[in-house]
Amino acid sequence: MSENHDALLYILRIVGFLFAVCCVWLIYARQKTKMKRLKAANQHSAIVLLHKRHAGNIDYASINAILHIDGLRAETFLYALGVPAVYLAPGKHVIEVEAHWSRHIRGRRMKDYQAGPSMISVSVESGEYWSLEYCISKDQFTFERCDPKNLFVRKAG
Repeated sequence: MSENHDALLYILRIVGFLFAVCCVWLIYARQKTKMKRLKAANQHSAIVLLHKRHAGNIDYASINAILHIDGLRAETFLYALGVPAVYLAPGKHVIEVEAHWSRHIRGRRMKDYQAGPSMISVSVESGEYWSLEYCISKDQFTFERCDPKNLFVRKAG
């Protein structure tokens, strides 16, 4: 009886391992297909970076998002590690944006905040890099050109 139980246990482990490998492969294949499709469809587009360029500055929201572009759902991809981005076709667009951030209140408790959704009218050209940020003290979204080789803005002084 014990030998059958051990054999069944080994078979279940092998099946579980194969299932996990298949799941990882499926996720990888889907991401690879998505990136190939996005790259081919958007090689002449502008790129909007959605990360916090003012690292360490608590006056800027930590999470920025583009929800819709001209009424269509925006599809985000990873431009670099920890840097989400969105492709924008050349021309004028109306984008729906929002921002999220957290603050400490009374010791270890955190409170989440949100700004938006708001509509912004933008105009971009092919091959440009743009950044979307939300300044908390000014209560406004900024959409400005940025340098993809220098992803962060240093504090003056």
